[in-house]
Amino acid sequence: MAGHSSSMPTRIPFRTLPKASGALLGGIAVALLLGVAAAAMTLLGGHEGAERFAQAFHFNWIFWSGTSMGMVMLTVALHLTNARWSWSLRRFALAGVAFLPVSFVLFAVDWLGAEHLYHHWLHPAPGDHVLEAKSGYLNLPFMIIRDYLGLTILYALAIWFAALALRPDVYGAAQTDGQRRWYDRLTRNFRGVPEEAVRSRELMTKVAVFLAFGYAILWGMLGIDLGMSMLPHWFSTMFPVIFFIDGFHAGMAMTALMVVVFRKRIGVDEFITRNQFHDLGKLIFAFAVFWMYINWSQYVVIWYGGLPHEQEWFVQRFNEPFGTLVRIAVGCIFVAPFLGLLTRPPKKTPAVLATFAVVILIGHWLERFLLTVPSLYESGHVEHLPLGLPEIGIALGFGAVWLFCYTWFLRTFPVLPSPATLAAVDTGFMEIPGEGHAAHA
Repeated sequence: MAGHSSSMPTRIPFRTLPKASGALLGGIAVALLLGVAAAAMTLLGGHEGAERFAQAFHFNWIFWSGTSMGMVMLTVALHLTNARWSWSLRRFALAGVAFLPVSFVLFAVDWLGAEHLYHHWLHPAPGDHVLEAKSGYLNLPFMIIRDYLGLTILYALAIWFAALALRPDVYGAAQTDGQRRWYDRLTRNFRGVPEEAVRSRELMTKVAVFLAFGYAILWGMLGIDLGMSMLPHWFSTMFPVIFFIDGFHAGMAMTALMVVVFRKRIGVDEFITRNQFHDLGKLIFAFAVFWMYINWSQYVVIWYGGLPHEQEWFVQRFNEPFGTLVRIAVGCIFVAPFLGLLTRPPKKTPAVLATFAVVILIGHWLERFLLTVPSLYESGHVEHLPLGLPEIGIALGFGAVWLFCYTWFLRTFPVLPSPATLAAVDTGFMEIPGEGHAAHA
């Protein structure tokens, strides 16, 4: 993939998203109000409404937080692999970091529904030896402590990585008071653009290694606690892998969508070519296949073993009313992108790639619902599908907050790296342009 973009411009403009339009701000406000209204109406529904709110908030937090973290991890992967073709796309992915502080705060709200989400092991039946044996791990205080500690480490590394990526490109470049406050914080003890570009890249590589391992281990741990423990007698060693790959693939799709939506408004269209869309489309296609592979790997072993306690998780989801959603999710995440992105032209066409990105994101949203909510219901005793206006409304509220954070990042920080940042790439992996490596022109 790297062969498409071996040359890079030596003069790169300083570009940020212009002031948000009234339509964008209005859309965010309407979506947020709908989310708040949906949450309030659900909570007014008594005990059943509180349970519905808890499960809707839970899987929406997982989806939006996982997608944001997946976008950051896409940037980490592109950095570690010296993917020079992606130089003008990376900040679109890195901007997902802006939602992480909000996600950290909202995580406290999620714990308010613990009594409903984890009732299986919070109030085990007498004589349940399995849950008695797991009580050292499955107890609420320890779970809250380890999950918040893991989230703190992971988010701190992600924010540090983003700060290092931005530091060489913002020195003396502030155009507004808001930018100046952030740029001053990022450029304390600044040593000069060329030196900082090299130093930042070296530190980014070190942080990226820890972040990659941290994502696999800590986000996987969150998957076990927030998803698998909701059905505490069931376990799968593939579940945490599926959990963090879900976020990574959703992050790719969201990045593609944001590039298509905002590239012209920011004024970076000339730096994002059809070949780069092609490469991004190939990544999305490849991880759609990989997503299917790891889910099939989990399923086929359990199907082959034929043990009732292992099959419980799949039985709950394959039976109605959830079975139809399983087929829709698989169709959105795997079947549609596999058939639609198999050839070259769709991947090179921004509007088509964005359409498939939306389909994939819908699929992952449904999948997060399916990973969690069916575990709260006895198989064969679900009168109606617990997916409707409360879940969609809360999703809109989350989406509004996410989009506000994302556009704030694009308005505040440069979307394109400076030539000095590009020149700091290890010459053993990348050709450096022969002309000057000045800061943003």
